[in-house]
Amino acid sequence: MIVGEGGIHIKPLYSILMKNNLGNMNECRTLIKHGFVEVNNQVINDHRYVVHDDDKINVFGKAIHSQPFVYYMMNKPKGYICANYDKNHLCVVDLIERNDCICVGRLDKDTTGFLLLTNDKSIVKALLLPQNHQPKTYLVTTRFPIDENSIYRFEMGIVIDQDICCLPAQLELINTHQCYLTLHEGKYHQVKKMFLSCQNEVVDLKRIAFAGLVLDASLGYGEYRQLNQDEFQKLKELVCQ
Repeated sequence: MIVGEGGIHIKPLYSILMKNNLGNMNECRTLIKHGFVEVNNQVINDHRYVVHDDDKINVFGKAIHSQPFVYYMMNKPKGYICANYDKNHLCVVDLIERNDCICVGRLDKDTTGFLLLTNDKSIVKALLLPQNHQPKTYLVTTRFPIDENSIYRFEMGIVIDQDICCLPAQLELINTHQCYLTLHEGKYHQVKKMFLSCQNEVVDLKRIAFAGLVLDASLGYGEYRQLNQDEFQKLKELVCQ
């Protein structure tokens, strides 16, 4: 279920043409250079022109979609996998109204919370580059009490799978069985394995923040909305660094 509208779209003109299937980058730039593209009834020859929400674009006199890119924040429910299709499991993309979006990173089937979905592959690529180490914060509930030694071990970098050393992580206690955990990487089942290395077990896991964006508390499980202007600006700053 989608909640609210009012997304933002700040892209160069040639990129908008490409998303409308008008050619590759060079072909779309050539269309613009030779005066075949109008924005708000004016010929635009600069392929770097930044397209805004209310721009009206025509190519060869025919209107095209000026807002082809979407950026959704979802509160992922349990029981769904982060994929576009699976013959055995429900997929998060089934919950949205488009079939061209992909997940930015993955959450386990039984993990809930913040998930970013978009059809903007440049954003996906930039956010998932290993060297960028985007922060991810989880609300963790454990079976056994979390001791002070675990906090120290997380800060030093816990070893999982016998020989894989995780990057230092920040663990903030809420109570004896709950904490906030912030990671800067995303190995397979990493949170669960880190707590297993401390002789503990994760019984509930919810991601509450990703790449500086915080899950909207008003979103119920399975609900989603477009990023607002401030949230998108944060993403833009990250990928332009």
